[in-house]
Amino acid sequence: LPENMLQTLVFHSSCSQNLFLKDRFGASQLVVFVNEQQGLTSCFFNATFTLNVASDASSSEIAFIQSLTSNTNYGTFNFTEQYQGFPLIPGETLTPAPTFDVVIDLTVVTNNNVFTILRALSTVGNPCRGASDFLSFTTGLALPPNVPTRAPTGAPTRTPLPTPDPEDTACEIQAIVDCDVTNGGGLLGCDNIAPPLDTQCLTGGFPRELEFVYRGGDCDSSTTSQIFDCQGNADLEEVWITIISANQNILWNRITTLETFMDLRGIDEFVSVTISTVVNGRVGVEIQTMVFATNCTEESDLKLLDTFGALELVEFTTVDSNNIAVANAAFANVEIVYAVKLQDGGTSLPANVFRANSTGGPNNNLVSVEYNPPFSPNPLIPKETLEFGKETYVLNLLDGTSLVGYTFALDVFAQNVAPNGNLLCNGTDFQEIIVA
Repeated sequence: LPENMLQTLVFHSSCSQNLFLKDRFGASQLVVFVNEQQGLTSCFFNATFTLNVASDASSSEIAFIQSLTSNTNYGTFNFTEQYQGFPLIPGETLTPAPTFDVVIDLTVVTNNNVFTILRALSTVGNPCRGASDFLSFTTGLALPPNVPTRAPTGAPTRTPLPTPDPEDTACEIQAIVDCDVTNGGGLLGCDNIAPPLDTQCLTGGFPRELEFVYRGGDCDSSTTSQIFDCQGNADLEEVWITIISANQNILWNRITTLETFMDLRGIDEFVSVTISTVVNGRVGVEIQTMVFATNCTEESDLKLLDTFGALELVEFTTVDSNNIAVANAAFANVEIVYAVKLQDGGTSLPANVFRANSTGGPNNNLVSVEYNPPFSPNPLIPKETLEFGKETYVLNLLDGTSLVGYTFALDVFAQNVAPNGNLLCNGTDFQEIIVA
């Protein structure tokens, strides 16, 4: 028999013996059956929920979505990233409508609750009212007391390789070093970070995406050669930045802190930028306003690292003649996560993690960190992941400092759950970033 086989069993499926929903046969459970007399019979129902979001037809103002979430028995469904900045026009419904799917167990009486919260702001930054909805309904029917059967079959026929015995089988773990680039519109990954092909956007037309960083500064300190409209000074640690395109698309509208990277999509001829103070989490007093061109021409002078007032241009994405998007970034924001889980396809025995070590950073300045209990979750069980720590790095792709390369390694040490803690299992993972 194959070494990875854990269990075999034989049971009657012809209905010559009673079969009940939720019956267990070894490690398996009956949840659906189909026959000519009864048709399809299932324990579960696939439910699709649709959120109908609209602005009151009597309103005179357009509202802009800030966040949209639905809290349910089955988890939280967050649509904020997908719909943030979308306009809600009075009398019209948000299109496409947000939807989410859940699986409802019809063999259990369940009170299902769906609480949806919408936060939106008017064009002047005032919060909108009446932006929540609650839905409650009951599903399911309790099975009779003899279903599922307490002993649906005799003992299953076992293989010579049953579930591993924890007394003489060691746990198996998988160390994880996860690397992700959080800027560049999804075009940059840890395996393809490279200096930009171009430092100035000269393709004509409009870029697919622009990325700015809020650095702080006044109009006179701008380094771009573009002649643009600018008033005021913005150098506060926290401000509210609103960026609107020529076609009135809301590209950015939120609280922003110094050194925040802002990905802007929906670029056209120019942008209007308003930077304000923040008062009690809302828009305060305007401290800087700008209007500058955003098309890829020499007159616009969209050069990497040039500044427009308090904003610095750090990335532009264009589309080449083959309709392929190309990101030209001055920086790469790299996020590293150190974690561990049980080995996929392993013994599935719980593992008690008692130590981990990570080493990471630029190759000329590696830093080591030791992680010690208490950890949560611990012991590890299937489908759970233990995260030790998260690190972020900003790689400068223009000044050559990132060419030294980056290395990240993780060693994890674990043991079987007591009383057999003398059985050890270790895991190692490694990631490398080469900028070329």
